[in-house]
Parts: sequence; C-alpha cells; structure tokens
Amino acid sequence: MYRIKLCLILFFQITLLFGQKNFSFVYLPDIHLQPDSAVLAGFDQLAKQINKLRPDFVLTGGDMIYTAKNVNDKKAEILFDLMDNEFKKFRMPVYLTMGNHENVGITEESGIDKTNPMWGKNMYESRYTKRYYTFEYNGWKFFILDGIKILEKEKNYTQGVDSVQMEWIRKELVTTDKSVPVIISIHSPLINPHAISSSDSEALSSNSAAILNMFMDYNLRMVLEGHTHLYMDLFFKGVSYVSGGSTAWGTDSVDKGFLLVKIRKGIDSRQFIRISGADPQ
Repeated sequence: MYRIKLCLILFFQITLLFGQKNFSFVYLPDIHLQPDSAVLAGFDQLAKQINKLRPDFVLTGGDMIYTAKNVNDKKAEILFDLMDNEFKKFRMPVYLTMGNHENVGITEESGIDKTNPMWGKNMYESRYTKRYYTFEYNGWKFFILDGIKILEKEKNYTQGVDSVQMEWIRKELVTTDKSVPVIISIHSPLINPHAISSSDSEALSSNSAAILNMFMDYNLRMVLEGHTHLYMDLFFKGVSYVSGGSTAWGTDSVDKGFLLVKIRKGIDSRQFIRISGADPQ
C-alpha cells in the first residue's frame, strides 16, 4: 500500500511538473490600430475572440498602430494612447514587438527630426520597453528583436538589425543554455514569404543569415515575423519560420488572421485562425 501511495504521489508530481510547462500564446502582427470606428469595432471583436481562446499571453509582431512614422510627436502620442486603451481589452499580458509604424516622425511628412526628444524609437522606448529584449516563460526563451533601421538622411527606413543589437544578441546567447528552446519575434521578415511566389524577391538577406547563424548552435525552434501581411509556415532543419498574417483592413482574406501557438510537453504546434468581417470604407 505504501509503495502504491508513493507511486501515486510521484505520478502526481510528474504530471504537475509537465502541466506547469504547458502554455499557449497568440502571435498578433500588423494590427494597424487607428481612430476609425470600423477599425476599432473590428479590434473589439478580435479581442473577444482571443479572450475566448484563453492564451497565457499575447505577443504582438509590430505595427500595432497606423502610423507614427508620418506624424509629429503630439499625433503619435494620440495613437499610442489609443493602443494602450484598446489593449486593455485583453485579459492576459501583452508583450510587444516594435514595427516600422511605431517609429515616430521619421519621414519628411512628419515635420520633425531627431532634435525632437520623442523622434524615432524614443517615444516607444520611453512608454513601453527597450526596442529589443528577452523574456522567459515556462522554460522557453523569447528574443524580441527590432528589425527596422531608420535612414535619417533619406527620411525613410529599411529592414535589418543594427550592429549594436547584433552585439547584444551575441552577449545574450552566452548567458543562454543551449538546451533551452528559443523563439524569435521580429517585425521585418528574416525569411521573406514573397520569395515563394516571386523570383524578384530574395528569401534571405545577408543580415538575416548573420542573425540566424548566431542561433545555429542553440535550440532555436521558431521565428515569428510580420510586416508582409502574409501567412506562411515553413519548417526547415528543426525550425519553424512563421509569417503571422495580419488583422489590418485591406489584408487578403486568406492571410487575415492571427496565430495560436501551443506548447505541450516541450512540443510546439501552431494554428492560423482566420477572421472575417468587412473592411472599413
């Protein structure tokens, strides 16, 4: 009887241990929130749908707002305030990834430049978090990267991870156990989904290759990306490269949705959940 009780206790403890490591999250790139009644009504329905799924957290993929890059700091602040109020509808924590539309006043149209203390990435970092960071959840490590480089002279931007961030990745990986499963989130794609259907597009840039090479000896399991508003799920050499579609208006119906990721006993699975609804006119 004692042995039976001991086995039951051990079984319960093992089951509990595995249960604690199970979790799920929603990956939500390219929302494009703006002060438009139809857009906000659509987001309200989206938040309700995600809340019903009861994920442990939401991870955005950048371009939460539309758009700070063409406006001054006062108008950008209104957009970020709107985002903050709308995100209160989620019943779970939200982790942010920065996109191009979160860079404040970087175009000629905005009327401001780097002499403004809120220009570029400054407002985002002052309100939320560093533009790149890591967090850990139930034994998994998330690398949140900033894939947007500001072209100050050209009053524009380009895709890529800057040298300062690359050095930070190297140092962060030194502190990361090589057995720990890793997920990357970045707005601009490391693997370009456009390359699947067009020979004019490159699948992999030199910058993307340099980033992925740094993770080569680690347990990289998933690369989550946005920007293209396309859904793609590629599996290559043990890594899933996932472009998470978009919930923004104007997105093609087959790509309009979000990603539900489930981690069960160390195994990840993904489901792309399409949403319906008419776009605002």
